[in-house]
Amino acid sequence: MAKKTGSKKPSMTAPPRRAAWLWWAVLGAAAAAALIAGYRGLGNTPKTGGSAALPPIVQNPPTHGFTWAYRAYSITSRKPAKLVRGQHITVVMLMASWCLYCAYDDKYVWPAILHTPGLQLDIVDVSPHGGIGDPGPQNPPFSGHDNYQSSTIGASQMIQTMRQYRKKFHLTDSNVHIYVDPKGMRYWSIQDFPTVLIINGQGHLAERINGALTVQNANKLVAQVVSAKSGS
Repeated sequence: MAKKTGSKKPSMTAPPRRAAWLWWAVLGAAAAAALIAGYRGLGNTPKTGGSAALPPIVQNPPTHGFTWAYRAYSITSRKPAKLVRGQHITVVMLMASWCLYCAYDDKYVWPAILHTPGLQLDIVDVSPHGGIGDPGPQNPPFSGHDNYQSSTIGASQMIQTMRQYRKKFHLTDSNVHIYVDPKGMRYWSIQDFPTVLIINGQGHLAERINGALTVQNANKLVAQVVSAKSGS
């Protein structure tokens, strides 16, 4: 133990001051490291937010079968967006990613009509369940199988699923637009997958088909609507 001599301060007074200085230095270094780590973490976080929940879209159901005010999450921007309207005809497919009938139309039917001038195809996944359906072969039609997953998912996971869906079925044409809407079944009063809305050139609902189409039926419907627009 240090021995005091007169009024001289004991030599042990210096070390505690150095210890305090080192303590504050350690705290400062730790704080700086935390800030740097946080900055790097923010920089590495995808702007899309990954699996973060998206805010709900508040809107009223249509009273006359269809409205252009409807919005759903675009799988490209992850933001609410209105459907894209075609100059001569718009096909709106309300579907479920897990549904074999929806997968059949997306793989075989819609590619057959995408060349139609002035046509836009809007595909909206309205089922909050994951999975990607198997369309099976083109003939016989609808011989694939569903891939229904009972657990429900939110808009962010629906977007991830539909991005995989788009890649799997090569839905990359410039006139194809894909959306998701976890509450879309209630909004559109869906009873069958898919439900197909055919919108004419004036922007009005021309046909609502409850169920899948074949290539022949789709071509016939599109030709009828386009012919009515041209007045022939």
